[in-house]
Amino acid sequence: MRIFGKKKKTEPPELAVEQVAEKGRYDFWAALAKAVLLFLLVYGAIGGFLSAYEIEYNNGLCMLALLGLSFVLSAVYETGKRWLTNLVSLLSFSLYLYIALSNYWIINSGYYGVLNRVYEVARQYLDIQGGVEYTMAVEESYMTVTVFAIFLGIVGVILLNIMLQNKCSLPKVILLTLTPYALPFYFECSPGLIYILFLLTGYVTVAVIQGGNVGDHLSRQIRYVLPLAAVLAVLFVRTAALLLPQEDYENIRSKSALKASTEKSMESFAQYGLMAFFMRGSSSAGISGGVLSRNAAVMPTGETHLIVRYTPYSFDPVYLKAFTGLDYIRGSRWTEAGDGPTENVLMSKSVEGRRRSYESDTDRQFQGKGIMEVEIVGASQEYEYRPYYTEDETVRRRQGITSYTYYPYYTGEEQKFSVEDAWDERYLTVSESCSRAVRAVCEEAGFAGTEEEIAEQIVAYFKNNYSYTMRPGYYLGNPDYITHFLLESRKGYCSHFASAATMLFRQMGIPARYVEGYAFSYVNVMDNAELVEGAEYKEYYDGYAPIGETALVELEIPDAYAHAWVEVYMQDKGWVVVDPTPAQTSQEENASFWDVFLNNGNDQNGPDMAQNNVGAYLEAALGGVSYAVMIAVILFILIAGGLYFLRVQREKKLPGRERVKLEYGRVCDCLNRKYRDYRRLRTLREQLDWIREYGQPIDEEQETDLYRIFFAEDCSCDYDLLCGQLRKIKNQFRYGRVRRK
Repeated sequence: MRIFGKKKKTEPPELAVEQVAEKGRYDFWAALAKAVLLFLLVYGAIGGFLSAYEIEYNNGLCMLALLGLSFVLSAVYETGKRWLTNLVSLLSFSLYLYIALSNYWIINSGYYGVLNRVYEVARQYLDIQGGVEYTMAVEESYMTVTVFAIFLGIVGVILLNIMLQNKCSLPKVILLTLTPYALPFYFECSPGLIYILFLLTGYVTVAVIQGGNVGDHLSRQIRYVLPLAAVLAVLFVRTAALLLPQEDYENIRSKSALKASTEKSMESFAQYGLMAFFMRGSSSAGISGGVLSRNAAVMPTGETHLIVRYTPYSFDPVYLKAFTGLDYIRGSRWTEAGDGPTENVLMSKSVEGRRRSYESDTDRQFQGKGIMEVEIVGASQEYEYRPYYTEDETVRRRQGITSYTYYPYYTGEEQKFSVEDAWDERYLTVSESCSRAVRAVCEEAGFAGTEEEIAEQIVAYFKNNYSYTMRPGYYLGNPDYITHFLLESRKGYCSHFASAATMLFRQMGIPARYVEGYAFSYVNVMDNAELVEGAEYKEYYDGYAPIGETALVELEIPDAYAHAWVEVYMQDKGWVVVDPTPAQTSQEENASFWDVFLNNGNDQNGPDMAQNNVGAYLEAALGGVSYAVMIAVILFILIAGGLYFLRVQREKKLPGRERVKLEYGRVCDCLNRKYRDYRRLRTLREQLDWIREYGQPIDEEQETDLYRIFFAEDCSCDYDLLCGQLRKIKNQFRYGRVRRK
């Protein structure tokens, strides 16, 4: 007999279930319970993270926004209307995109504000000087962090709501909400107790629901479990405090093997931020010997390379020369100049002229004379690291410390010295590999004038048209290092600027050479140097000093101070330093030496690296997040829709009885996930009897058709109608509310 045949006069029996949306059956308290659970989990994660780092924000506004969104989503879900639930979820996601697009700079600034605080705490914990500090477009951190917290909370509420609706999985919930606590725990920052209680209450609730695996509605389960979970969370915290005192907990945490094994990675994180974990192809800082690295980034380790003792004499940077480049070959490296006349004789003439000026200047109004001691710690022993205009015959070495007598150069110096007009012609050679790019830049910029004027123009041109970054990115362009920098990337670090500037000077007919060494600014001295007690100023410096009499200081030179610059030969002055790399600025660059070292103490705050654009890649990445999310959503919809369409078409081609078996298998999968007692059933009769107990009117004729489909060789029935009925059963169990008789 055809149960679902078209000739049958009576309507086929419908599989009825109790509808959630029936008037008078809406459970407000169940919706509120689920909203509270969502709020506890999301706010426990975000608020706990911010409280651990003592970051201030409007927690009242944040709580209100997250609780409101949680209640809206839970209340709509409680209606049981799937179309309404999907619509509100779509509107919530649209709200997320609107906030992301309309408040980009506020969210960006809040994100950077949080990261700056995280890095600051990490550096304090690891005792690291200096590191990443991002510049915020909106300076009002209280407001920006609040908006950023709400932005993250919206994402968390939407994700957790979807997770709880589909499958209440405790491991997934913990992974989503406890991950933000990893960094605070590592750096021994304790979140507020209330936030820990929030999370524990949420975890206990989810664990009970998942373990019980009852067939009733999710929100109703939460309504009864949540108060009990809160009590258990409080008892757990009190018990843990009794069994594990604070002192024992500190010992366990400080002796963690995992923590010790990750210390190096965390040091890199504290200095360079999130990029330290993802940036591949990076190279360490230090002297490269003229080899121009094509790695994606330069990431100093903070290791001390030199220790320098000297008396500060001006606000100008101090350069310690180590390597001099002569020929630029193969578009990737510089050859060393060596010890010929091109390297030492002309520099010696400059030293001689300055020494004669110092000796003839009885009033010491034009030229000074100093002694600098340099101790090599971690730098390469292959090179000397000497200050400019050093007398070779006065170099002294004892117990690993080299003492240099030098005659310093000052910015704006107008003195002329007797220097012979001679140099190696190769200091005017422009390599063929980069000649086209160099000529193009010179023509575009229109460099002209005296040697000093051209030097100022080149420095200004780089400052206005190129960007300094320690992370120039992967080298994907022109194989020539200088050409790639000048015409393609237009960003880089000191080696890029110095190499390109050397060729620009040569193109303009000015002898120039590439130099590597170490450089430190007056700000570095103010921030990090220490006074050497018992040393007499006159023993280390005599003569003219633009900043007046100071004192002997000792400064550790880390690998981050490794630098590259240009030497330019100028008439009546000899070889002079020209640094084309955009300079860092600081409010302390002209501060009084004695104000810092006596009145204010030795301020150990690290240098502000925001001017280095260290966060340029993260900023650009964050700027495209909203658009990337939109594109990802569109692609997901298209791909999911395409796969669904293909699946439907493929199933339509299956034989009728195979389609029925497939649909019945989906019903079983749905019931297996939701009901533990259903999993124990083994026969078709047991399964159909269980379904009848939940109010589903499956009669004997329908059962007979299913038996024939599964076990008989021949079967004749309306397969399409039977498939539709099975889909209805599945959807009612998945989205409706059914009760056992």
